[in-house]
Amino acid sequence: MSEIAFPEFFEDPSEFSLRAMVNQLANASPYGGSEQVVDKRNERWLATVTVSPRTHDEAADLEAWVASMRGMTNWVQLYHLQRPEPRGTMRGAPTVQATAAGLGSLRINTTAGATLLAGDMIGISGLLLQVQQRCVADGTGLLIVPIVNRLRKALAGGAPVVWNRPTALFRFRAVPEPVSYAPGYTPEATFDFMEYVA
Repeated sequence: MSEIAFPEFFEDPSEFSLRAMVNQLANASPYGGSEQVVDKRNERWLATVTVSPRTHDEAADLEAWVASMRGMTNWVQLYHLQRPEPRGTMRGAPTVQATAAGLGSLRINTTAGATLLAGDMIGISGLLLQVQQRCVADGTGLLIVPIVNRLRKALAGGAPVVWNRPTALFRFRAVPEPVSYAPGYTPEATFDFMEYVA
């Protein structure tokens, strides 16, 4: 298994979605109607990318890239293709303030007054994290960031926080349909990805 280069034709998709798949088990009582839901703590990002129609010549690149993924064997680094940078103002070289693990929030060292907004994506140590709600750094530059997804590992203090195209590794969720050819053009192609967790 190996990493395949990010294809340039993904930079302007005709459609894109990114969502968290929460691994959970739900049970309902057949008599009283009460329910119990258990979070099994193994969530992953799912991404769907649709590439616009192209000429037969342009489709050759797409066909070769799909083949290089070798079904579900190899992986590619993907970011939120519609929001590659935060809507908030945090820029520069922010870092994690202290070790953290689990679900909740992060403590980030940045510049005073820096903001992150709900839905902004950041990357730390190979994890792709989504900001839960608007947050503002205090006068010392401490930014407490509530996050949507669970941390799968502890984060070391001083680890860099990636705000420009933060990525995670993804592989095909299933073997994709082959690139097809119609007279004079190649129709759009849709690819479903699941976050690859080593």
